[in-house]
Amino acid sequence: MAMHRRGERGAWDAPVRAAALAGLLVTVSLGSAGIGPVAAGRADPLPAEVVSGTAAAAGLTVPVAPLQQRIGPPPAAGSEALARDLAILRWLQERRTPAGVARSWSLLGRDLSRFDAAVGASLRRSAPTVLRDLPAFLALFDGAKTRIKNKVGRRRPFLDHDDLRPCLPLERSLSYPSGHATWYWGAALLLADLLPERRERLLTVAEHAATARPTCGLHYPSDVEAGQRLAAAVAGIVLASPTWQSWKEGVAAEREALLIPPPAGLPPLGF
Repeated sequence: MAMHRRGERGAWDAPVRAAALAGLLVTVSLGSAGIGPVAAGRADPLPAEVVSGTAAAAGLTVPVAPLQQRIGPPPAAGSEALARDLAILRWLQERRTPAGVARSWSLLGRDLSRFDAAVGASLRRSAPTVLRDLPAFLALFDGAKTRIKNKVGRRRPFLDHDDLRPCLPLERSLSYPSGHATWYWGAALLLADLLPERRERLLTVAEHAATARPTCGLHYPSDVEAGQRLAAAVAGIVLASPTWQSWKEGVAAEREALLIPPPAGLPPLGF
């Protein structure tokens, strides 16, 4: 599935549409554990390391080394891939709009309530167990992301290229893969498995939250691509597990409550 939007592309501002066409957004299979193309080259063998789940995700483990090999390394210094990264960042910076920056700010936090409009219901009111338990599953995504970031050690783009002017609060943590992209795509994929009727809307939120990072200069496009690939791979592990399947059965009543739309119908997403 291409990350650029199907059906709602007219709602995108021109910089993000053009960046998608320029290759900012990567094609991956989000319905399975498979992921799309990764950067050329093979990572060196890595020591065995896993992220272990707790609370609702207890018993689940995510192996870090295969995931790092799966997403591949970031572009090397002097490579065409890095030149592409920088060209897209500068193109986006030149064409920022107030509306686009405002959307980026609206997706600054990692909060499951950001998906309320996509679902058409309040997770807090209609699905308190889902709201309570999903962070335990998402911690697996975050744990893998953090360990890979520490192994790769890529710096934020604005730290090495002083012509880049971020339009979101500066973050000096490591850059690859994007934690924001990993979290939003991970949350969207878990919710989409629970609520397949809302899949397209949920993935739209993840797409815009992820692309806000290069739009505002906080991440290279390849950071976001890697975050999406990582989320797809971790989601494949989680969704296939007996732990997730058992949990999903236990929240069946909340799932039905979430599918009751407002009287006026599902709201627009505003993207």
